[in-house]
Amino acid sequence: MDVRYSELANTIVKNIKNGIYPVGSQLPSEVDFARQFQVSRTTIRSALRVVEELGLISRRRRAGTIVESIEPSSQYTKSLHSIEDLVNYASKTIRNVLDISEIICDDALATSLECKAGQRWLRVQILRTELTDPNQPICWTDAYMNPDDGRAILDMIKDGSGLLCHFIEERTGRTVMDLKQQVGATQVPDHVAKLLQVSTDSVGLEITRHYLDQAKKVFLITVNIYPKDKFKFTFWIHREKQ
Repeated sequence: MDVRYSELANTIVKNIKNGIYPVGSQLPSEVDFARQFQVSRTTIRSALRVVEELGLISRRRRAGTIVESIEPSSQYTKSLHSIEDLVNYASKTIRNVLDISEIICDDALATSLECKAGQRWLRVQILRTELTDPNQPICWTDAYMNPDDGRAILDMIKDGSGLLCHFIEERTGRTVMDLKQQVGATQVPDHVAKLLQVSTDSVGLEITRHYLDQAKKVFLITVNIYPKDKFKFTFWIHREKQ
C-alpha cells in the first residue's frame, strides 16, 4: 500500500512542474490542502516536507509556502553522485525499445529483483546503441516499473534518449531520492549475446539499479548487461581528514 503523504507529495510536485503552482506563487494553506485532499494536516505537513526537501518550495512563518523551482535540487549525497553520470550516459546513447509487456514475477525473478513473488511489473526491454553509430550496441536493459507508472509514460518511452526515471518523474511526480546499484559479472544470455554482437559464451558486466522515491519505495528496477569491453566502472576512495 502506498504511503498517503507520498502520493500527495507526488501530486504537488506534478502540479508544480505543470505550472498549476508557478514559481513565486504561494501554495494553499495546510487547512485548504487538508480540505481539498480530505486528509489530516499532519499528512499535509509530511507531504510538504518531502517537496521542500526536493528544493521546490520554501516554508516561512507568516509568508506561507512559496514555490521556488520546478526542478528538484541536483545536490545529491555521495551515494547518488552516479545519477549525474547516468544522465550524461543516457544523453549520449540511443534507446531502442524492443518489447513492452506486463509480467508477474516468478520465484527466480523475484529473487533476482529483490521483490515478492507474484508482483506485477511492466517490463521494457531495451537495446542501447551509440548516438553516432546506431549499429554499434552498448548495453541490453530489462527495465521493470510499476504498471501504473509505466502506462503513464508509454508515449514517452519510444526509441530515443533520456532516462526512464525522468519520464516517470515528469508524469507522476515520483522523484529519485535513493539509488541502489549492484555490479557483478554475468553470463550473457544467448538472445542478448546476438543483439550485443558477442559470442554466446561471453561474460559481461551486469549492473542492477533500484530507484527509490520519496517514501523509500522502489518504483523502477533496471538490469543492464554490458559486453566486457563496453563499460568501465571507476570510483575513488578518500581518507577522511583528522
